[in-house]
Amino acid sequence: MLYEKGINTAAETVFKGGVIIIPTDTIYGFSCDPRNDHAVGRIRQIKARDSKPFIILDSSPERLLSIYFSSDMFISDFIGLMISEKIWPGRVTLIADKNRDLELDFLKEFDKIAVRYTDNNVVKAICDKIRFGIVSTSINVSGEEEINDIGLIKEDWNDRADFILERGNSGKKASTIIELITEDKKIRFLREPDKGSSEKIKKMISDRFDICR
Repeated sequence: MLYEKGINTAAETVFKGGVIIIPTDTIYGFSCDPRNDHAVGRIRQIKARDSKPFIILDSSPERLLSIYFSSDMFISDFIGLMISEKIWPGRVTLIADKNRDLELDFLKEFDKIAVRYTDNNVVKAICDKIRFGIVSTSINVSGEEEINDIGLIKEDWNDRADFILERGNSGKKASTIIELITEDKKIRFLREPDKGSSEKIKKMISDRFDICR
């Protein structure tokens, strides 16, 4: 019950424009409403991060598809394969051309967006509350090692967020990152924290899509 109450508090905090720290399907991270420029700016300041964009987490395939430029058949076909092969929802972040009508200030200078489709119950509760995806970024100063120990997070980062949702165990690895190169119709793996998982994904997609080697 206490954990469920904490999830509700996290969702309410984001709804009101706050910054939170939550466990995800990968590691602990900062989150906020990506449409709230002030909250996004706070996270950027906390992490001493430059203009590099943040990723979006969402639990709704319908919302997720509306974020991408899904009228491009290459993008829509690849997303369809990810879902049909049960790669999504999962620990895979996909970078692809964004919807040209998407109005997110922190992405206005970028043509692409990074999104992870997850069935994580914490993320789902927050996304359902704000009816949109959420920003997610690791707990660290940019360029330094990610922090995933809740004890250290509470000790060193407690005053940086409006609410911290504690869970005994979070994921131990960051997500695999895949980029779609639309102009070449090719797939590039940018981050592979779990080589076994990456190779499995490559086998699933190699019959239909060209992978950059």
